[in-house]
Amino acid sequence: MPWRRQPAHSAELLAHWASLGQALGRDTPAWRQEGRRLVLSWARWPRAYHDTTHLWACLRHWHVVQDQQPAALDNPHAVALALWYHDAIYWPWSKHNEERSADWASRFILGQGLPPTLAQTVHQHILDTRHTPGPLTGDAQWVVDIDLAILGQSDAVYRQFERNVRREYFFVRWPRYVAGRSAVLQGFLDRPRIYGTELFYQRYEAQARTNLSHALEALREGRLYG
Repeated sequence: MPWRRQPAHSAELLAHWASLGQALGRDTPAWRQEGRRLVLSWARWPRAYHDTTHLWACLRHWHVVQDQQPAALDNPHAVALALWYHDAIYWPWSKHNEERSADWASRFILGQGLPPTLAQTVHQHILDTRHTPGPLTGDAQWVVDIDLAILGQSDAVYRQFERNVRREYFFVRWPRYVAGRSAVLQGFLDRPRIYGTELFYQRYEAQARTNLSHALEALREGRLYG
C-alpha cells in the first residue's frame, strides 16, 4: 500500500505542529491541513527509516535543546520548521529530495504570509541536511546534529537503523549497496568531529564512532550490521 494506515506518532506530531502554528500566529485550518499533509508524506512508501518515527525523534531532540540550552537556538521556530520539512519528500533513488523538500517548505511559509527571511533560513537549513563536509555555524549546525543523532544511539537502536536503511534501498543489489554504504560510513568516520555542537558531541560522538566502525566492519565481512 502507498500509505500507512496509522503513521507512527501521528497525534504527537500534529500536536507539535499545532503548537508551532500558534507560536507563529498561524493556527488556521490551512496550517492544520498542512500538518496532516506532512505526516502522510513522511509515512509514504518505501520509507523505513526516514519516516514519522525519525521526524518525532528529531523534534524530541529539538525539545531537549530548548529545555537544556534555551538560548542556544537563534530562531527555534526556523529550526523546527526545517526539521518538519527536511525529509518531507524522500525517494531513495532520487538525488533531489532535499531541494524539493526545501522548495515545498518555502512555498508554504511564504503562502502563509510569514517573513521571506524565515522561508530563506528554513530553505537553507534543509539543504544543509545533505550532510556534505564543511563547516556550519549557529542553528544550521543544530539542525544537522539533530538529524544525525541516530548515529550515536544505543547499539540496538543503531542496528535497527542499519536494517531500515537497507530496507529503503531494497532496489540496490548487495555488492553495490556495500560499496555505497561503506563510503558513507567511512566519510563520517573520517571527519574530525561528527557533531559540531558541544551538547551532541559530548553526548553522542563516542557511541557514533563505535556504531559506525562496527557497521563498516560488518559490511567488509559481507553482512549487514543489524
